[in-house]
This record gives sequence, structure tokens and C-alpha cells, in this order.
Amino acid sequence: MLLLVAGLLIALSLGTRYGAYRAEVARPGSTQVAAWKAVMQLFDVNSERNVPTWFSSTLLMGCAVLAALLAALVRRAGGRGAGHWAGLAAVLSLLSLDEVAALHERLGGPAAEVLGDATRGALHFAWVVPGTVLALVVGLVFVRFVVGLPPGTRRVVVAAAAMYLTGATALEAIGGVVLEDQGDRAVYLLVTAAEEGLEMAGSVLLLYAAMCLLHLRPEPGGGYHLSTGDPDLVHSGAAEHERLTGHRRPSAPSSSR
Repeated sequence: MLLLVAGLLIALSLGTRYGAYRAEVARPGSTQVAAWKAVMQLFDVNSERNVPTWFSSTLLMGCAVLAALLAALVRRAGGRGAGHWAGLAAVLSLLSLDEVAALHERLGGPAAEVLGDATRGALHFAWVVPGTVLALVVGLVFVRFVVGLPPGTRRVVVAAAAMYLTGATALEAIGGVVLEDQGDRAVYLLVTAAEEGLEMAGSVLLLYAAMCLLHLRPEPGGGYHLSTGDPDLVHSGAAEHERLTGHRRPSAPSSSR
């Protein structure tokens, strides 16, 4: 469902852009053109503070909330990886904030000063360089954590990260080349639409992966029981403790009601 919403927003972005262009050609400066541009700004994925921005930010914040919840459940159960889940929640919260505040664009100025004349073509948006470096650092920090996830979840998380980073860095660099060569025209709009579409799809996949690790079931006496849904996430810590010390760790609840 969320992927359908993402696809609809991309289609609305391209459709309203085309409508505004056609109106400008047919009746330049008319009220019809102004109306089309107002609607276009509401759905343009290449602009800020509009519906696609809100949707992307909400997706990332949803992922952050679920990651924080998993961190709490794993910590209470004595499992490993609680710190990484908490760290992932912090990273996702920053990405959610970046969607609405465009923090990454503020890296462009300092990066352009360092790169100098090299800020052309693929480096037209100079923030791509420090952004890529930060992404690599974060990836190295989380690589062992991701490898330790259940196989099905691991595949989805890797696919989500690949899609999001391809959109955020690779297509951003390609967009810089197209923008310099052809300007803000059809091909550039398609590249930016693909960029935002991949970021949204990656966020949806990550949200799905986190939800698959949670398990909610009703209690016989009323209420609900929430756990990680995968025994390996909560029992690995206890098993490691027993292996190293020879003593069984007292069981801890893996959920809250």
C-alpha cells in the first residue's frame, strides 16, 4: 500500500509538472498557469515542504520509531544488537529531519570550497562527496549487525539500503550531469523522480523489515503481548552469556504489555 502511495506521488509530481508546462505554452502568464504552478509545488518531488517531503519524512520517522522499539525489546530480553538498533533509530531520525530541513544541502558549500573547480558534472551537487563518505562510515559501523540479522530480514534490509543510497547519491550525481547538460527539463525531471522514488521505496522496505521482526499477540487474560517475533534476536545474548561463563542468565521478559 505504501509503495502504491509512493508511486502515486511520483506520478502526481510528473503530471503536475507537465500540466504547468502545457499551460505556460498555451496561455503564458494566465491565472491557469498560476493555478497549475501552485498545484505543482504541492507535489513536486524536487521541492521542499510539500506532500512528498512529508511522506518521506514520515516513513523514515516510522522506521526510527520501530528501530527504537526493537532496541528496547532486545535490551530487556538480554539479547545482542540493542545498541545497534538504538543507533539505527538515531540515524533514521536524522534522515527524517533532513527531509524537511534539507540539512544535507548545507554540506554543499564547504564541500564546494574544498573541491574547487572539480564541482562539475557528477559533483555539481557537491554535498554528494561528504554524504557518500558518511554513508560508507555508517555502513561499516552496521555491517556486522546487518550480517547477524535473520536471513530473510537481512536481504530486505540490504535491498532497502541499496535502493535508498542509489537514489540519494548515485542518481543525485547523475542528476547533476543532466542538469548541466540539458537544464531543468524532461530528462532531469525523470532522474529526480527516479531518485525520490528509490528513496521512498527503500524506506518502505526498511519499515516492512522492522515490522516483520515484531510480533503482537493477544493474552488470555486480556491485553496484548509484544515481542521481537524472532527468538534469535532475544536469546542470542543469553546463549552467548552461558557459553562464556557456564552459567545460565536468568530469563528476562522480551516484551511489554
